[in-house]
Amino acid sequence: MKFGKVSALALLLVFGVGTQAYATTFGPTTYSTFAADSPFASVPFSYFFLEDFDDHALNTLGVNVSPSVMTSANTGFNGSIIDQVGLPGGCAAGGLSVACDTLFGVGVLGFNFTFSAAALGSLPTHAGVVWTDGEGPTSFTAFATDGTTVVCSVGPVAIADGSFNGTTADDRFFGCSNPGGISRIFITNTSGGIEVDHLQYGREGDTVPGVPEPASLFLVVSGLVALAAARRCQGRG
Repeated sequence: MKFGKVSALALLLVFGVGTQAYATTFGPTTYSTFAADSPFASVPFSYFFLEDFDDHALNTLGVNVSPSVMTSANTGFNGSIIDQVGLPGGCAAGGLSVACDTLFGVGVLGFNFTFSAAALGSLPTHAGVVWTDGEGPTSFTAFATDGTTVVCSVGPVAIADGSFNGTTADDRFFGCSNPGGISRIFITNTSGGIEVDHLQYGREGDTVPGVPEPASLFLVVSGLVALAAARRCQGRG
């Protein structure tokens, strides 16, 4: 019976102690292509979406943006000032007939991207976006499943180069991973509107919430050994 009590306590400790999963913040890091520069490129996702806006719309599954603004820079601005990722000099002439675009907000200081667990099946564990243009310092925030608890935060950081002519040297990736899920991300700068590209989000395929980290597991095992020894001493007494 004494061994049974220790075994029951062992199960309680292993599954109830040291099970906190931690978020990881990314950025601001330079970015020119997804394969070369995204920290998500090698993650084994069960689902993943990369929205490059090249079809002039935000239409990937399970995400919407607010405030509600036009989703295409190419609908109202000359291609040469569109800060398309990896394309110095902006988009070629041709407007909507050209597969080249970004998400642009005139007079908008920030974009909220909100994810739908209902549409996706479960909230993403990873989410990020590339800031390509705007004025003033830039900030990025990611929120837990409740939509209000901050799990990742960056900035404000000064990355704007003062040019609106399709420059790419100041393009920066901001992102977050959180095993518990991400409900929304918010990116903003302080003036001059904002332009972003390469919105990306997905759920890590082998994510198992609540698995103890090695250090926590070591403490659990050490405690169990001490507890078993104490039990043996009590039995002998």
